[in-house]
Amino acid sequence: MDPHLHMERILALIEAEPGITGQKIAEACAAPWPMIKNDLDTIMLAAANHIPLYTDQDENSELDDDLDDIVGEITPETKFYLDTYNRKHSPLHLTVGEALQVLSSVNSEEKRPTLLSLRQKILHSLDLDSQGTFRYIKGNMTTAAEVDSEVLILIEGAISKRHQIGFTYNSLSMIADPLGLVYYSRLRQWYLAAVNDSLIKTFNVSKIKDLKELSKSYIYPESFSLKAELAPRWGIEFGQPFKVKVRFLNRSQTFNKVRKDVAHRECKLTVENGGASLLYEDTIIGRNEFSVWILGFGSAATVLEPLDLRDEIIARVKAALGNYK
Repeated sequence: MDPHLHMERILALIEAEPGITGQKIAEACAAPWPMIKNDLDTIMLAAANHIPLYTDQDENSELDDDLDDIVGEITPETKFYLDTYNRKHSPLHLTVGEALQVLSSVNSEEKRPTLLSLRQKILHSLDLDSQGTFRYIKGNMTTAAEVDSEVLILIEGAISKRHQIGFTYNSLSMIADPLGLVYYSRLRQWYLAAVNDSLIKTFNVSKIKDLKELSKSYIYPESFSLKAELAPRWGIEFGQPFKVKVRFLNRSQTFNKVRKDVAHRECKLTVENGGASLLYEDTIIGRNEFSVWILGFGSAATVLEPLDLRDEIIARVKAALGNYK
């Protein structure tokens, strides 16, 4: 990877997760710690265009004026931060509970554009990383499509009180135990994760009609984590997990794209044939979106397992070729 792009990736990880350790940065970048340490040293010692990067050791160190000594001490356990307080527009961080109190104070019957805009901005800008069992952002946070904030508030209220909800979905009446809300940026949609018919399912919030909170209580799974539940999913599809094995050829930026796209996943990447190919092994949920991802690599990707997915990819490629006869 280009050194500058590599450093940009490191800084993006630190900005997205203040307090991230050196070891986690190395894992996310799929690079050895000595290489990451060298990049961090370069960033922290940059004389021109100084980057406000600091560590948890800086606050307790008496060597504030001796940057060389501080940099030499960083380890895989060192936590890194970016000082963003001098930005023109510093972000405001609210918990879900605090944000809901603010939203409740804005009268929903008042249709003034500024108030409606405020409601949307709060809903789309919450600091939700610590709310893994309550609300979860899957993918990069981007401006969402218009959502009915009252629906989100009602769902979150039902989760807080552990009350079941009733709603209509695709013309079917549903009763479910709400577990959390997911914003999936690729499709720019909110999804409800809930237990229905003893299965954890996801429902597109925009398709939920006649939503109401019921008086019947339910027991929220004590060990449940919304983030962990959705981790194997390639996208937001509901389905059974299956193992995949894909070989990628080392063509223009192919390896970099694969590593970037799967950096957050519990998968295995193995460099083969002296760097000529990269073997990707994972357990996923979401056949359709995974297939689309694979097809995006063209001839640089070959599905090895499972065989039925391999056959499906072959059929799609043949169908595409048929358009050029």
